[in-house]
Amino acid sequence: MVHNSARKRDVRAAAALSGSKYTVALRELEKAERHQSHSRVTQQSRMRVNGKREAAALRSGYTGESRIAAEAGVKGRGDLGLDSSNIEQQKFRALLALALLNKGRIAPAGMDWQCSTFSAYDPIISSREDELLVVDSRAPDNVTGWLLPTGSPGGPVRVPGLRLEAVDESDHATYVMRHIPTGARFIVTSGPTSDVPPDAHCTTPWRDHLTVRDELTPAEVEALGLIPKMTDAAGRLLAGLITRYTLEDPAGQWATSWDWDPLERPGDRRSERLPLREGVQRRLWGEGNSWELRWTGYPYPEDLAIALTHPAVGVSGARLSRHRDTYEVSLGDAILELRPWRV
Repeated sequence: MVHNSARKRDVRAAAALSGSKYTVALRELEKAERHQSHSRVTQQSRMRVNGKREAAALRSGYTGESRIAAEAGVKGRGDLGLDSSNIEQQKFRALLALALLNKGRIAPAGMDWQCSTFSAYDPIISSREDELLVVDSRAPDNVTGWLLPTGSPGGPVRVPGLRLEAVDESDHATYVMRHIPTGARFIVTSGPTSDVPPDAHCTTPWRDHLTVRDELTPAEVEALGLIPKMTDAAGRLLAGLITRYTLEDPAGQWATSWDWDPLERPGDRRSERLPLREGVQRRLWGEGNSWELRWTGYPYPEDLAIALTHPAVGVSGARLSRHRDTYEVSLGDAILELRPWRV
């Protein structure tokens, strides 16, 4: 992810007061665990900011959004808006997490919907209360194609129930989608805004993808039927995985890209250790309040744990603990365990 240097300067001082101290605290926790098997990091109080513009500057420093896009998602003083969503958006984002984070032989039966190539584009995620934007300046049509079902018999499921609503391929290509089961609005765009002209609404099929005029296919009905029930708190944690899909600490301490290490830190180079015949493996599964995410490759588990519980950009109320190689993120009674899959 490439961040604008001016935006990074705007938030560097603020991030240094919040993010870097938190990262150091987590590193100290790891050292303490040599002598103590269980420990807990209490989430620090969120950083107070003096208005929407300052909050937008702080948010964009982590997300890579333009200032305009970040300001559209900020709720107000002290609330960066990453998790401010209506119930339709929360349900859709939790489903999207299951679509993107299940891949390969370790995925639960029937849950590899072949959407995971989405991560190769390393897109910017811009969340608002009533819609979710994916900003990709390189190939938004390709990104859209990896998520939209085609309805072809025997073809990949993609995101079940997602439908194309409008297409504008003029100056800034924009693809507006609607998730039929939840009613959530989802947009992939190459520009900073999601506006489309009135005549952009789909009246005919776009390529071979399904539109809002198409009903759910039998394959989609079957795929949706596989999803376990989850509590509201668990849904918030899974939705939080999407809004933190590609965060990067302005202080250069951590990053959450699922395709590479944007900080290009020396050492691990996880993707080089993967068997080429299998590729990246991912498994997000659970039920009720209990969920587990395991994977090979990037991001580093500790980076994702930090992002979910960070004082500035974490899920409000989420807490972090660690036992051996498992990071446990809890929200109320809900628990999301993060740990690597050993090849």
